[in-house]
Amino acid sequence: MTQKIDAGVASHSPSAEFMTLVDVDHQNDFDAVVAFLEANLDKIINEVHGFDKLLVDNGKTQLNCPPAPEGGDSHGGLLIRTLSEAEGPSGITLKREFKVHALADGKIEIREDIVKAAADQPVMSENVKVVSIARA
Repeated sequence: MTQKIDAGVASHSPSAEFMTLVDVDHQNDFDAVVAFLEANLDKIINEVHGFDKLLVDNGKTQLNCPPAPEGGDSHGGLLIRTLSEAEGPSGITLKREFKVHALADGKIEIREDIVKAAADQPVMSENVKVVSIARA
């Protein structure tokens, strides 16, 4: 079950701010997303888990934070996954997805995939950055 976050109540929460940064309306903000994650990664994850949910939605962006690894299952190192889509009269016209993975030695990979619907075939672009983020 997805929990919707009340934008009025959560307007200054790390997860609400993050969902706005990664939505389809902010496509030129990859560096801003990276900077925000460098400062707030664990705050976002802890906040979502504090809702007693793994997936929250603000009506524009879905934010998924898998549970902490247990029993040898690392979830592939996935810490955060987001999805935001724009729709037109003929269906989905744009999809923006972020995946944040924990790598070895405290490194974090931040990956953005954007798929735009085109007349003949979809057009995909990707941004990837690996950063060091001290985690609690």
